[in-house]
Amino acid sequence: MKSWKRILALSLCGMLAAGAGACKGKDKESDNIEVTPGDKQEEAEVPEENTEIVSDLEADISWWTYPVFVQDEGQEDGAYEQTLIQEFNKKYPNIRVTLNVLNYGEGPDQIQALIDAEGGELPDVLLDEPGRISTYAKAGVLVDLGDMFTPEVAADMVSPGILSACEVGGIYVMYPLSASNYVMAFNRYMVEGSGAMEVMNREGACIWTTEAFEQALERLNHSGFNSGMLYCSGIAGDYATRSFVINLYDGNLMNEDRTAYEMNSEANQTALAKIKEWMEKGWIQNGSGSSGADAVSAFVRGESAYCLLWSLPQALSNAEALAENEVQVVVMPYPSADGVPSLEYMMNGFCVFRTGDEKREEASRYLVDFLCNDESVAANNVVRSGAFPVRGSMGDVYAGNEEAQIYEALLPYSGTYYNKVRGFEEMRVYWYQMLTEILNAEYSVKDASDSFVEYANKTLEEKTEEGSQ
Repeated sequence: MKSWKRILALSLCGMLAAGAGACKGKDKESDNIEVTPGDKQEEAEVPEENTEIVSDLEADISWWTYPVFVQDEGQEDGAYEQTLIQEFNKKYPNIRVTLNVLNYGEGPDQIQALIDAEGGELPDVLLDEPGRISTYAKAGVLVDLGDMFTPEVAADMVSPGILSACEVGGIYVMYPLSASNYVMAFNRYMVEGSGAMEVMNREGACIWTTEAFEQALERLNHSGFNSGMLYCSGIAGDYATRSFVINLYDGNLMNEDRTAYEMNSEANQTALAKIKEWMEKGWIQNGSGSSGADAVSAFVRGESAYCLLWSLPQALSNAEALAENEVQVVVMPYPSADGVPSLEYMMNGFCVFRTGDEKREEASRYLVDFLCNDESVAANNVVRSGAFPVRGSMGDVYAGNEEAQIYEALLPYSGTYYNKVRGFEEMRVYWYQMLTEILNAEYSVKDASDSFVEYANKTLEEKTEEGSQ
């Protein structure tokens, strides 16, 4: 379990009336743990209450999950999930759920091996992220969840981008639980001391324009503060640099139907040329030899005025170091020409695997709906996932936490989820190579962006059995 989730739950979970005690978790990634209804983890005390039975459908289903949810203090991975199964069984008493907790290292390969075996016993329900779920959908092994996306549900989603992330080929294959945007961070002492704060919107979601951002960079530089860096020595944290570059002049990474890349568009070339101009003025550092982790470390140490790579988990996991270095953070979204950003984000959601057994598939839908929508557990599940509600009707689950509220206010600005396209991982390599070529003046903006589009588009092509394009 990642430490930031533990910190997040400790800080915020108690704000929920639906909380299940002091939320603390183990700082590790679990081994695969199969938990059956007879295991002692299921013996957690649950208050007796009258609960109306929703359905008497009888079925046996399996729920596989990664350690997404934070556990209560002293509990093994899967303990909280078992309390959810107990609550579920109050309303669906004849649906028996077997839990299997996967680890992030081996879980994806385990599921893919079962798909490749064409006959392996796949889970009925899986909690995962859109990128992997889309891969399973393309293999033809997932149930169409379109009937769960009623007009009311679709209208309640905080962003069209969230809905888009749940689709593959026009079919809904994932039902979302929570999400969180990536943002940038500024050093409060530096932006206040330079006057840059005067051009930074600090209301609501704090959205702002590229023009205002440029003014902030100029003021920071003229006051003698070190700039942040556009890092590109590897793919880690590349989502932040893409959001930054593409938003500057309202460009797009890909065309609308995601069949081709558009980094050589006029808008994107203007953005890349502007970044190079800022670098030459000293308003942004050449990070061709630095990683995203280097950028974060420099910012946390108080050595740079801003960092392009930031999120609530990073704020929480670096809280102690920030305090020691007396760095106060001002969170801002990536600037855009029109002041309306399109942000990249992480997301958690459920899929249902096809079994051909109508009762099992219906029971699986019941479980997914319960975990995401039932008032007794849904808000707590969102907080324990370390993210924010994708449903506007859920309201503010982090009431009283000012920084968390900024992230939540940004969710409606979630853009297209590109991670699902074919060859995405290969494209990421070409991305940081393009930035390096531009920052180091190895190629012109036009030549570097044209080259990126040429090679990135090849990753979208079908591979032959031998792997050639």
